[in-house]
Amino acid sequence: ESLRQHGTAAACAAPALIACLSDEDVDVRVSVARALGYIGEAALPAIPALQGLLSDSDGGVRWAAADALGNLGHPAAPALPKLVQALDDEEEDVRGSAASALGKFGQLGLDVSAAIPRMSLLVGVREEKEWHVRRAAAEALGRCGVAAAGAVPQLQGALLDEHPRVRAAVQAALEKISGSAEPACQ
Repeated sequence: ESLRQHGTAAACAAPALIACLSDEDVDVRVSVARALGYIGEAALPAIPALQGLLSDSDGGVRWAAADALGNLGHPAAPALPKLVQALDDEEEDVRGSAASALGKFGQLGLDVSAAIPRMSLLVGVREEKEWHVRRAAAEALGRCGVAAAGAVPQLQGALLDEHPRVRAAVQAALEKISGSAEPACQ
């Protein structure tokens, strides 16, 4: 955790951290994945292992792997199909983290069009019971800008969500989609 907080200054620890991604201890795998997501370029060799952790038996490890991949940006693009699959994970934190990662990729201009329909469904209360996942999906769609225009009907329906944070994220997403000058997913 200390290495994660030091970010790129901890890059010299990357080889040792990568070796720990296969540790038996769940807490070690979670902490290592999170740290790798913050140390930048030195963590790029970990991308295949992080992608593999999206299938780990522990939800916390899957959550941390999705979070790390989203933070690593363009070089983590090969993980896109697995992140789209993670939108259907049984653990709500994994679904939310996968949506956030995909939104970050979309904001970078990566093609996350395959994720737009699934993320738009996650915004709806009938599909997703956890408010923080609905919020993460709305924020991710907003990061995709105009390329997420197909999600507008679901987002408009979510303007009446029971949770104020979801409503705020939906409103912000609709504004970004309708007039985004930012890079958007293809």
